[in-house]
Amino acid sequence: MRSLKIGKSLLHWLANIDEDGIAWLHLKTDGKSVNVLNHAVMVELESILDRLESKEDLNGVAMLSGKQGGFVYGADINEFETLKTAGDVANHMSYVHGLFNRIEALPVPSCVGVDGIAVGGGLEIALTFDRLFITSSSKTKLGFPEVNLGIMPGYGGSGRAYGRIGTKAVLDMMVTGRPIGSMDAIKTGLADELVGDADDLDEAMRKWIIGCKGEKPILIQLETVVDATEIVAARDKYLKRLRADHTPAPAAIIDHVENFGHDKSAMSAGEIEVFPNLMVSSASKNLRRVFYLTDAVRRSARGASNIKRLHVVGAGVMGGDIAAIGAMAGLDVTLTDMNEAAIQDAIVRAKKLFERRLKSDDKVALALTRLRIDLDGNGATDADLIIEAVAEKLEVKQAVFKNLEVVSKATAILATNTSAIPLEDIATALNAPERLIGLHFFNPVPVLPLVEVIWSKYSDPKIVSRGMQFAGQIGKMPVRCKSAPGFLVNRALLPYIFKAIEAVAGGEKADHIDEALVDFGMPMGPIELADQIGLDVCLDVGIVLGMPPAAKALLDQKCKTGTIGRKSGSGFYEWDGNRAIRAHQSQDPKVMTAIAKNMLAPMIEECRQAVDEQVVDSADSADAGMIFGIGFPGFRGGPLNWFKEQ
Repeated sequence: MRSLKIGKSLLHWLANIDEDGIAWLHLKTDGKSVNVLNHAVMVELESILDRLESKEDLNGVAMLSGKQGGFVYGADINEFETLKTAGDVANHMSYVHGLFNRIEALPVPSCVGVDGIAVGGGLEIALTFDRLFITSSSKTKLGFPEVNLGIMPGYGGSGRAYGRIGTKAVLDMMVTGRPIGSMDAIKTGLADELVGDADDLDEAMRKWIIGCKGEKPILIQLETVVDATEIVAARDKYLKRLRADHTPAPAAIIDHVENFGHDKSAMSAGEIEVFPNLMVSSASKNLRRVFYLTDAVRRSARGASNIKRLHVVGAGVMGGDIAAIGAMAGLDVTLTDMNEAAIQDAIVRAKKLFERRLKSDDKVALALTRLRIDLDGNGATDADLIIEAVAEKLEVKQAVFKNLEVVSKATAILATNTSAIPLEDIATALNAPERLIGLHFFNPVPVLPLVEVIWSKYSDPKIVSRGMQFAGQIGKMPVRCKSAPGFLVNRALLPYIFKAIEAVAGGEKADHIDEALVDFGMPMGPIELADQIGLDVCLDVGIVLGMPPAAKALLDQKCKTGTIGRKSGSGFYEWDGNRAIRAHQSQDPKVMTAIAKNMLAPMIEECRQAVDEQVVDSADSADAGMIFGIGFPGFRGGPLNWFKEQ
């Protein structure tokens, strides 16, 4: 290959012209494990384009990743924080738009090859080329996930994608943030040509450019008028449960497509009118905070746990689901319980979960072979990790662990799924209490990502670290917590629930309280949540953690009459299956805001105290735990972050 002379050395790109007059650009973002589009990458791209535009004997331009296992993961999110005003954002966008428009306007055929992830800015730069080649790898994903950060495509991708795939498909990609695989990308027209793997890209791209004989292909826009019926359908489908003042991006995306959909170039340029205000909004700022929290939690779970065999004691809903997700993650799992029917029920639930998540019959069958019924508990003898998920009674747990310590291998981790009992109390039954940690999952286990990894004054730090790694191994989000009553989430959640129950006991309407908290952004209100959990469970935990006398009296009364919530068909609400029958009655916004602040006050205080008492490592850990554990609204950045911003 002949070197492409650009006047200075490149840190982030390899740029060469071959004997056929094709310029090959390989992006390899320096100092990053994956390719991202930061400012330095763009500056070098500008210098490359200066040279390409001046070359008279150029026959084509091709772009590939210079790193294995992915194309481009988008813009560098960390650089977003340097853009302080909407004007700063608009200036940055104008610069990048100018570069991307220059790629699109190159006078020779251009193509790009994607193997792996091409999302956000990564897909946007790919779409500037005339022809998009992708591999058939299951890891190849194309998408616009920006809505998860409270923004939208900002480098011209909305218009370029619209020109290729039309109104309905582009709206779905942008509003849901879901990436699509290779076959769907080809089917919709987002990508042009499918090859086997990364090794096939160069040859296919070279062949196409040579076949063009220096003539730039004419690209036909799929739609020249935005489909108004799809706009209406999108508003009905995506915005019913969303509020623009909470999460403005979805509505802004739909408005953007409606306003600029007459032409792909106009839609791309129109991003500069919409994106900057989204970027500087509190929703985007807080959703970016959630992105950073997510990244930090995932980094805390990195490393090899060396756990291959899992034994679960207790086949109730929690234990059975823990066993199922372990098997789904590739572990060899044994499940034991004194009640054989409970194990059979757990296997039935597991099969439904596998079918829903794994799709393939072969994968479902393989996962089921990894989940074994173990009536005699023999799996404990060679397990690397044993998780106890039996009744929330100290003496029962102590008896279980006393037996497990005898039959298990000395290197096995012993873990309890207790939701409130201090580990020090359970550990009194053990000769080696350093082996015991807590792995507190949240119900429903397959849905909620949080696992509280609990350490006591006895716990071996290396075992605690392996517990964090195990959580990451099975796809969960671990937060390290010191053994203390309620740990983090229940410590903060139950006083919030009890505050609401106390208010109901004092004459306030349950529906008014719940509607105020849903309006705030919670998945459901505290009274409906109490019914979901079970009022008997709330009472039992409240006796351990403490609760207001009025709340205890009301819970006592309901438990004595058997109206304990969803599972009994009646609690604070009547229940129709899994749906609470309530009025959903809105009130004056100021009243609803005041109710929400009042109800959330104990949650905030408990989170603050958990940080002060070093139950969790930091305010970030507390916010992450509440976001991942109870669904505290991400657009508010976590309870402590929200309170700080008041």
